[in-house]
Formats: sequence, C-alpha cells, structure tokens
Amino acid sequence: MRTSHRTIRKLIQEEKSKITDEQLFSSNQFAAYMTDIVEAATKRYRRKSKVRLHWDSSEQADVAWTDNRIIQINAGNSLTRSFPTRTLRADSILGLAGHEAGHILFTDFTMLQVYTQALSAGKFYPKEPEGLPPLQDASLQKMKECFEDKDAGAIKAVSLVAHSLVNIMEDLYIEACMMEAFPGSFKTGILLNNLRFAEDIPPVTEQIAKGNHDVFIIVNLLIQYAKTGDVNNTDGYKGKYLDALYECVPLLDEAAYEDDAKARYGAANRMLILLWPYMQSLIEQAREDEKNGTDNMGTAAQEQLADSDGLPNGSGTPAPSKKKFKHTSAPDDEDREAVQKVLDYETGRMELEKTDEINEGNSGGISYDRDFAGSGYVSQAAEDIQRMLTQLAEDSAYVRYEEELSEELQNEASRIIYGNIHRGFHVHVNRMSYVPDSYRIEYQKVFPALQPISKRLQKQVAQILKDAKAGGKLDGLPFGRRINARNVVRNDGKIFYKMKLPNDQGDIAVCLLVDESGSMSCDDRITKARAAAIIIHDFCKNLEIPIAIYGHTEDVDVEVYSYAEYDSIDGKDAYRIMDMSSRCCNRDGAALRFSAERLMERPEEIKLLILISDGQPSGDGYHGTAAEADLRGIKQEYSRKGIRLFSAAIGEDKPNIKRIYGDGFLDISNINKLPVNLGNLIIQYIKQKHAA
Repeated sequence: MRTSHRTIRKLIQEEKSKITDEQLFSSNQFAAYMTDIVEAATKRYRRKSKVRLHWDSSEQADVAWTDNRIIQINAGNSLTRSFPTRTLRADSILGLAGHEAGHILFTDFTMLQVYTQALSAGKFYPKEPEGLPPLQDASLQKMKECFEDKDAGAIKAVSLVAHSLVNIMEDLYIEACMMEAFPGSFKTGILLNNLRFAEDIPPVTEQIAKGNHDVFIIVNLLIQYAKTGDVNNTDGYKGKYLDALYECVPLLDEAAYEDDAKARYGAANRMLILLWPYMQSLIEQAREDEKNGTDNMGTAAQEQLADSDGLPNGSGTPAPSKKKFKHTSAPDDEDREAVQKVLDYETGRMELEKTDEINEGNSGGISYDRDFAGSGYVSQAAEDIQRMLTQLAEDSAYVRYEEELSEELQNEASRIIYGNIHRGFHVHVNRMSYVPDSYRIEYQKVFPALQPISKRLQKQVAQILKDAKAGGKLDGLPFGRRINARNVVRNDGKIFYKMKLPNDQGDIAVCLLVDESGSMSCDDRITKARAAAIIIHDFCKNLEIPIAIYGHTEDVDVEVYSYAEYDSIDGKDAYRIMDMSSRCCNRDGAALRFSAERLMERPEEIKLLILISDGQPSGDGYHGTAAEADLRGIKQEYSRKGIRLFSAAIGEDKPNIKRIYGDGFLDISNINKLPVNLGNLIIQYIKQKHAA
C-alpha cells in the first residue's frame, strides 16, 4: 500500500476536526502535558506529583482531588464544560491542576487531620475560642454542652460546617500562594474557575425558595466572597444571611493568608460560634439521620453547598520554601477584571428588544473557529492545545491508515495460490493498528543492548551498498572478465573486478519471517529471534532498506503477524516486534510463500528473504518429509524469480535447517555474531549479483 504525504496530511486534518473534548482532555498526551507543567512547579520544592485525567459528565461527578501525590481531574466536570471555547476549557483544567498542586505544596495535611479528628471528638483545636461577646459566649456554651453530651448529630453537623469553613480558607491560602509563586497560566486558570464558580452560585432568594439550610446559605456567600472578593447579590437581598456574612468576613480576611494553618483553624472555630444560631435545622436533620441510619444531611450538603468536594486527603507537612509568603490582600483585581472581560465577551448576551425587520447580508456561507478565545485574550495553553490536537489527529490518522493496510494485506493473502498441500487452509493476516505505549516502554528497555550490534552490522554493509548505488569499481569478485593483478596473490580465487555505472540499480529490499510455533519457546529461541528481528529492523531502517517482518503460526487458520511493513508510516513497527511470541503449530510453507510474494512486489533489484525457524514444520497434516519437500520447492521456485533465501537457526536446530534449506545458512545462537554472519552473507550475495 503506497500513499503520498499529501494524502496523509489531508487525513490528519480530517481526524483533527473530529476530535472531541473528551478524546483530547482524557488522552494520555494531555495527561502527560499536565504532569509536565505541574511537576515543573512541585519539583521546585522537591515534591513529586502526577496528573491523571478522566471524563465524567454526570451531574454529581467530582471535579478534582489529590492525595498529596496524585492529582486526579475529571475533565468532564460541569464547571470546565461551561466555558465556551476549547482553549478556555484547557485553561480551566490547568487551573484545577494548579489548585491541587497548591494543596500538595502548601497544605499542612498532618495538622489538618489533627483538627478534623479533634472536632469529630467534640474538642476545639488548637484551642477553645476566648474573650467572646455575651451572645457568642452563649452559643459556645450550648455547643460545648452538645460535645459533653456526645450528641452525635450535633457533632456531625458542626464538623461538616467546620470542614467547609476550613476548606474555604485553605483554598484561598493555597491559591494565593500558587498565584504569587506561578503568576502565569496557573493564575489565569485559577481566576477563570473562581469567577465562573462564583457566577454559578444561586442568588440568596433562590436558595431560600429551595429550602436550603440557613447555614449552607451563609457558607455559599462566604465561598462567593472568597472566590471573587465580592458577593453577586443580583436579587438585592437584604437580611440576616448577609449580616452573618459581614461578621465572618473580617475573620476570613485576617486568617486566610497566614502561613500558620492554626490561624485558619482558630478562625474557623470563631466562625462556628457565629454560625451556631443558623445550624439548628441542620443539627436536627443530623440527629434524625443518626436515629434512622440515613445520611440525608450528607445528601443536602452535596445538593446545597456550592463547594461540596471538600479538602484533599493525604498526609505530610507543607513543602519547605526559601521564600516566606505573606499575603495582605486578595489577588490583583486587575488580573481578575481582565479574566472577567474574557468571560463577558464569550458569554455576554444582549437584552431582548422589539425589532421590525432583518437586514440581508452581502454574502452567505458558514465558518467558525472552535478555539476562538475572545478579543485581546491570548491563552498560554492555546499553542500547546493545537500541538496535542495535531498529535492526536496523527495517531488517529495512522490507525486508519494501518487498518486500511491490514485490509490490503488480507486481500493480497487471499489472492495467493499456496499449492495443493495447503488447500483448504485460510491465511489470516494480523496487524496492530494501534500500538499501546507499553510496547514502546518494553522496546526501550531492550534496545540499548541491541543497538551496538545493529551499528556494527550497518558499518560492515554500508560501504558496499553505497558502492552498489553510486557506481565505481567492484573488486574481489569470484569471476568476471577483468583481472585485478593485485589480487593474484589471493588463495580464494577472488581476483576479478567490475566497473559499475551509477545508473545501474543497486537497491535492496528485505523480508524477515519468524517461526512462532510452540517449540520456539524452548531454550530462548523466540527471545533470540525477537532480538534478531529488532537488530535487523534497526539495521535496515538506518540504511534506508525497505523491510517487512512477519511471524507465523497455525491455529485452525494460518496466522501471519505483520510486525513491520514496507509502507508503514506511523513509526511504531519497532514496537510491534515486542509482541513476537511462541504460539501454536506452524505451517511454514504457506507463511513462506506469503512472505515471498510480498517481497516479489518490491521494485528493488536485490531481494533478501531471511527465515528464522527451528526447522520443525508441524501443522495439521503438514509435517515430516512432505512438509520439508514443500519448503525446498518454495525456496527453489522463488530463487528462480530472484529472491535469495537466508535460513537462520538457533543451537541444535542447525542440522534441520541445513537439511531443508541447504546453502545460505545463518547461525543466530550468539546474537553478538549476527553482524559478521549476516553481513558476510549480504556482502557475498551483492558481489555475486553485480558480478553477473
């Protein structure tokens, strides 16, 4: 199968236009990209981290979380999907990653666990609030009575509210640290998410109408204030919830930016006292849950709280920093306003007005840019997104191409006449269209030890191939019409030479066929065959020699495994070789004829077919002297057609191989000797070919 680069580029563009957000944002490429960015931040503080992405667009799906090492992001979350362009959605995911990286770097997980455990046990940490006004002190005493009575419902409700309050301040702290330390794309993504998150919190009157718990309404107002520095009171509400918010804001502003986490826990305890009068309906529901064994309070929290994901899990202390972070105010309002303009531009709507007519345009047609990100807004992720889209499109296009190549190989296999001895047997061609990354990893483990062998083989053969293509004097030939007087002292009779013209064709094509029968599992035969295949493939690729590599076995059908193809373009044939393994039986003749026919189609003058086998044909009704006669006949037939067969064996298989295939025998028992053994055979054959 041959194709042009123009066709491939067109195919890539077609695939690129089809890639969905789910395919892009949950891809391995995007996860690796996010991991690189996050690690660049966390490694500064000697912390390891990794980003994993998945896609879950269900209504109650989590957004992002971390265990202080792995950052898990749901790229299909509703917040990210709400952005109108792919570039903004990418920035949103980057903002989520930056937020979770902030927890890894700046959250004191150990102290957080101490606070949570203390409150769950009915105790205040780091200490009980002191010096309270009379009304607040009365609330404190009532709360302590619940603690002393071990009122499980009250303790559960207080713990939930405290968890939300600490979460608000911890998020505010770690985001401020991240935006100060990394003011680029992390900051942009965090601000984008915060503005959109705050926009989506329902107005107070709507929350009241829905029957939300009093304390949850106030907590939602605190979340909105923490995210944007303001409250979007679109419905003009005035009342007790705003009064409670204004009482809590000074505590939040004072403690949220302190490097000592105890300040935030102390502020949370003070806010618990302020919010105690608003917790009563929540406490009653928690008590009812304890009595009935239900969790209606947890369900209400999921439905009513704007930020119900909560704090991250994990253990450990904050990463040490050479710089002491000090925060006295919220992040720069100018940056927030710039991001807000983008959202206003992208999602803004005009007021409805009465109109009487519509003007006709001058031209028709439709065009759009899926990645347009607003006037004057340049995303740092935009270029990277385009690069990853192209990579994904290339991968998809190559898979399509490989699928078409597999279909063509199968059609070709069906057209071949295999002879009476193989009548009734179907040849099935197998080729991986998509190569998992695990194959690349395994290949990279073994290739460094085999590459030097390939280089020695290249060095041995390269010059004679160059001479064969470029023309010149071919010396040391066993026969010819011209004698080189300097060679008369040789004892091997190679005294002739030939002048080869540059326009004489000297190209070479190679096909390697590997027996994958069950008996190849003994004595590391298949391992050595796989190593030889890797070496020969690398040798051919570096010398620009077209190569195809096949494996074969018989399991009802004759199964041919295509590892490398002459027309493959995805650059992953080397990795496919790692799938080579011993399998079932072997009907060598059918596979050998298929490989020879593939080689016959090549335009190159020199055609080499290398067979690696244990010399034991053993298929259904195919064995013994009849099978060996079939193999000898195939070799003779294609020798007359210009194909040179080199047969390779391992260890004790040599007598069998020599008996069946005769001359051109290659011993690959010692892989390190492959350059000399195979190189000599190739050089000898090229010289014979051009001496004729």
